[in-house]
Amino acid sequence: MRDRKSLESTGAGTDRREFMLRSSKLAVLALARGALPTGAVLLEMAQAYAATEAEKKAKAEHVLLFSTTENANRWPAGKLSKEQSNVTGLLQLKQYVEEESKGKIYFDLQWGGTLGNQIEMPRKLQQGVLAGCHASTQNAAAAAGVWNVIDFPYVVGPVENFWKLLYSKRINDTLRKKSEEQGLVTLCIFPQIRWIEMQEPRLRHSPARGAQGRENARHRLQARTGRLPDPARQSDAGGMGRGVQRAQGRHCRRHPCRTRAGCGLQHLGRGRHPDRRRVHANSDAAYISTSWYRKLPPALQGAIMEAAYRAQVMQHDVYESYLRDQWGLRPDSPPDTVYKKLNINTVYLTQKERDVWRDFLSYDRNKAIYDPLIERFGKAEYEAVKQIASTSGPVEKRRWWKA
Repeated sequence: MRDRKSLESTGAGTDRREFMLRSSKLAVLALARGALPTGAVLLEMAQAYAATEAEKKAKAEHVLLFSTTENANRWPAGKLSKEQSNVTGLLQLKQYVEEESKGKIYFDLQWGGTLGNQIEMPRKLQQGVLAGCHASTQNAAAAAGVWNVIDFPYVVGPVENFWKLLYSKRINDTLRKKSEEQGLVTLCIFPQIRWIEMQEPRLRHSPARGAQGRENARHRLQARTGRLPDPARQSDAGGMGRGVQRAQGRHCRRHPCRTRAGCGLQHLGRGRHPDRRRVHANSDAAYISTSWYRKLPPALQGAIMEAAYRAQVMQHDVYESYLRDQWGLRPDSPPDTVYKKLNINTVYLTQKERDVWRDFLSYDRNKAIYDPLIERFGKAEYEAVKQIASTSGPVEKRRWWKA
């Protein structure tokens, strides 16, 4: 972190990956001329790139100060991407915003969580003290509660249904609109893999025992807090959720054990459990502040949305190849992918096992619990999600804010 800061000290928002790309090209030229780049040459390259960014910022009419908790160039040897999967498309979003606005908006990308964590940053957007941030929809829901509606079990289904939501005009007019009213304008979302991790080898989980464990956990929380847990934030102790929900729950991993795409049900799930389980729940989004966005002239608001659309399409286009060929999260992933190299034992749930979870977490079984929460988070938004996710046919890439 300190090295990155010193490298970027001459220009805020410097993209280290771009710098490394340019410096490597210059190094090749230097080698062709029989010279090796010295520390002074590399410093000169860094200063030149920082100066370019500073010049763009100085010429811009508006600065979009955008923060992420992640760091650039996380996987230098990545086959398809050098960034973590959860920031897929973020560098492109910066590029597209500056291109679509013709340089009138400078996207000041700050890495490393220097401006807050994923709970704090969405609140700063609401307050208008930060223009943009990268955060999971689950963390953003702490500030804009409407995002909870996509986390009810099985309301979305396979990832193809999630893409339908992102391109939908109805979702724009309901879920995205309410999010904007709550302070967060949503630009693009990368639907992450979700899982439940186990820190030690275990046998395949029994859904019946999981049901009992969930019920016991529910009573413990009620005894401790005087209220029932929020089912849109509670994790099952044995392996349920939107991994089953979004990606049809096709696998879990043992040692550690992970179920695919887990859930955002986090009151009991976030952090470590007494039995050493831990829930990961991310669907990573780029947001900008409603107050910052509404101060822009209409032409630049349009430029922002066009940039968001281009970034969303980019995320969609690379999604399967990244998960299969870089991260190793598909049955046919090659052996040199990240997770395959870790030798994680992957167990794929059968259709029968998925049906057990679908029934256990169904709306009909949990109506008394779900209905008050649906009303609380947004019934119109929930119904819109449910309807769009259940539509048949292929995903159509559309500018969601247009009819």
